[in-house]
Amino acid sequence: MSRTTAGILATVALAALLGCGSLAWWWLSPSVNPGVDEGRAVAESFLSKLRDGGPKEAWESTTAEFKSAEGREKFVARVKANAWLREPMEYSSSQEVKVTDVDRLEFVFTAAKSGKPVRMLLGREQGQWKVDRLSL
Repeated sequence: MSRTTAGILATVALAALLGCGSLAWWWLSPSVNPGVDEGRAVAESFLSKLRDGGPKEAWESTTAEFKSAEGREKFVARVKANAWLREPMEYSSSQEVKVTDVDRLEFVFTAAKSGKPVRMLLGREQGQWKVDRLSL
């Protein structure tokens, strides 16, 4: 086998390995969004903790990024200022929204009595989906 043929074969083999590695990374990398049913269950659990266990328990179930952006005391104060957050909530919808050029799945719930919406984005942390952002 000539040097040229060996060089071409080596280049083709390297390209194939890189292609397979990229495909494997894409296939195995964790999703940015949960499935709708899984995400809805996580959001409902958060709202249940907020309603039944109080804002401190709900805050504990959020991502580190959420906790960094909104400290526990600030979150507790926000919940107290918006007492309707303790109303039973009904699932309204989920839709894709763009956050810093990334498509994220937003979950929307509506307070049963006041009709006010709650919007949540989820994030993956330590293999679990958690509330990452909350908009009132």
